[in-house]
Amino acid sequence: MYEKILVPLDGSELAEQAIPYVEWLARKFNSEVIFITVCFAGDPLERALKEYIERRAEKIQSLGMKARSACIEGEPATSIIDFACKNDVSLIVISTHGRTGVSHWPLGSIANKVVQRSHIPVFLVRSSHLGKAPADKELRKILLTLDGSHFSEAIIPYVEKLAKGMDSEAALLRVIEPAKLPQLAAYRDRKKYEKDFMAKLEREAERYLDKKKTALASKGVKVNSVLLEGKPVETILQYAEDNSVNLIALTTHGFSGITKWAYGSVASRIIEGSPKPVLLVRPPLPALNT
Repeated sequence: MYEKILVPLDGSELAEQAIPYVEWLARKFNSEVIFITVCFAGDPLERALKEYIERRAEKIQSLGMKARSACIEGEPATSIIDFACKNDVSLIVISTHGRTGVSHWPLGSIANKVVQRSHIPVFLVRSSHLGKAPADKELRKILLTLDGSHFSEAIIPYVEKLAKGMDSEAALLRVIEPAKLPQLAAYRDRKKYEKDFMAKLEREAERYLDKKKTALASKGVKVNSVLLEGKPVETILQYAEDNSVNLIALTTHGFSGITKWAYGSVASRIIEGSPKPVLLVRPPLPALNT
């Protein structure tokens, strides 16, 4: 599942902070690493870009891993995705806060476009201006967020592979939002109804999590499950911080599940707010019946 890892670089040190994760993943899964940069037609920096990306590949090769480089022309985000599709790339690892380095394109904005368009899983690394190497590159704790919908479950096989390959622990997190009914006279027992409704949601969510937990455990994954009440984004980020999570995994777009929170907006806010790496999968939308 992680046979080929594509790493877009713009020549900046911020972008290169993704490389320690790439090295760890490549070593664990015997992956081929492909470093890529994009230049425009006639770009006077093309030679410098090619040499830069070649040196990055050579360094990985010197560590005993498979690696190659590619310098291509075109619009950065489109070119990265097209290259990934044509070369059967399994995972794109990209920094969320690149700054213009050797190239003319800001990697941070490109990362956002790649996430929006790519159906290949994207591993986003939030780089630090302090220039420090990530301390938790081994990804010992993976937080997998689910909303009860089949769409959100598209991330599960990727987390399963990661967890087994790296002997990591996966935590399944389900967040349900407090039920609030309109202030209408018809709801004289509104508080009791809300309480009963939430109790029902919690029972359903617990059964759902137990089922997913049992399925992963049967495949050899170390896994636990957590059910929390609150606002999805804030609850997910707080749990990740409190429990020293190394990676947050979720789908980038989803339909409202039992808890009625849309995964598209949740994913974008997780990306913006998380200091942890984020693994995102954007499954194709189901075809509509005609």
